[in-house]
This record gives sequence, structure tokens and C-alpha cells, in this order.
Amino acid sequence: MTTNMINTAIFAGAAAAVAVLAFAATDAEAGNGREIYQKSYTFDKPMHGYEGHADRNYYCTYKRFPIRKCKYKNGREVCKVVKWELEQTCY
Repeated sequence: MTTNMINTAIFAGAAAAVAVLAFAATDAEAGNGREIYQKSYTFDKPMHGYEGHADRNYYCTYKRFPIRKCKYKNGREVCKVVKWELEQTCY
């Protein structure tokens, strides 16, 4: 019984160490002296952004969000997409 508890404790400790190292490496890579910036654009129709390396040092991603206008009609809320927001994040 005690051997099983020791094995479980060793496994749990190893898993915790791996998790800590993974998070530490991610934070170190994200820093690198580069600034993370975000910018939003509004369009009448959904737009695609280029996802990838914009520069040697920056990688950019884009997300689309619908902007809805809602009103009540016959006791129900009816929403319609009126614009789209394109959010750019570069890091």
C-alpha cells in the first residue's frame, strides 16, 4: 500500500514540475523584449485578416466579432448583425 502511495506522489510531483516548466517557458518566450499590441477595425461585412508573420519578429492573429443590433418584436428579442469588428493582435 505504501509503495503505491509513493509512486502516486512521485508521479504527481513530476506532473507538477512539467506544468511549471511549461508555463515558465511560455512566459519567457512571449517576453523577448517585444511589445504585444491590439487594434480593432469595424467593417460593414466580415473581413479576413492575414494570420502569420507580419515581420521577422511579429506574429499576428485576427478574430472577427459580430456587432448586433437588437429590438423586441412580438415579445421576442430579434437581433441582426449590422457591422463586424476585426481584432488584430500581434506579438
